[in-house]
Amino acid sequence: MKINHLMLAGLLCGAPLAVSAQVRFGVGVNFGPPVPEPPPQAFVENVGPAPMPGYVWVSGQWVWHHGRWMRTRGHWAYRPGFVWQPGAWQQANGGWVWVEGQWVPAAPMVASQPPPPASDVVVVESAPPPPLLETYGPAPGPDYFWIGGRWGWYGGRWSWVGGRWDRHPHWHPGGGWVPGHWDHRGHGYAWVEGRWR
Repeated sequence: MKINHLMLAGLLCGAPLAVSAQVRFGVGVNFGPPVPEPPPQAFVENVGPAPMPGYVWVSGQWVWHHGRWMRTRGHWAYRPGFVWQPGAWQQANGGWVWVEGQWVPAAPMVASQPPPPASDVVVVESAPPPPLLETYGPAPGPDYFWIGGRWGWYGGRWSWVGGRWDRHPHWHPGGGWVPGHWDHRGHGYAWVEGRWR
């Protein structure tokens, strides 16, 4: 049996061996033993002004530690050209698993695409999960608006689509973005696309 040198040195020094039960697969998703109970309600953090333009608030979170829920503190972070997508607890595998937050490249700031034609309307039987809290910095210009993230139905399951800054195609005083929403229709839910006003 081969033992690598680092493990051997640890054994000789009496260092305990630790093996993580949480394994990361792909970007932003952690799979491991699910937590048996749902996390507490989201908590409000008192956040002062950003230390400098371009900083975003990375919210604190609930963590499962030694059989109970504990809060971690949020912090300011700066990464030019990227947008922070916060992590979230999601129900899976008979419990709750943490989906890690991540920095994603900022989308090109172009005018929004028109809504899909009515024939592309998808009706989903189950209600979407509650929206995730997104953090974002100041607008890149006076004619830019934050288009919040939303839950989308892809491949037979709910997936979060992160928000982005977008430029108003015909900026005028009073112009803005009217967010889309999931509309309860009969026995299901259909996405109603947002629009510029």
